[in-house]
Amino acid sequence: MALRKGQGWTPIYLLIVMIIAAVLIITLVKPLFRQSAISAEENLGEAGGIAKSASLLVKMLLIP
Repeated sequence: MALRKGQGWTPIYLLIVMIIAAVLIITLVKPLFRQSAISAEENLGEAGGIAKSASLLVKMLLIP
């Protein structure tokens, strides 16, 4: 079976397109993860305060 002219280049073009897509996805997604990490660090203190308050309320309700 004979290959058509230029058919051997298809995998190379596909690889180039996949590399470009990966670079674009990483470029767009990485800042989102960084922003999420910063937000999580800010919310961690609030979550700790809420957890302490909840544990105090449970202790006060359970211990007469």
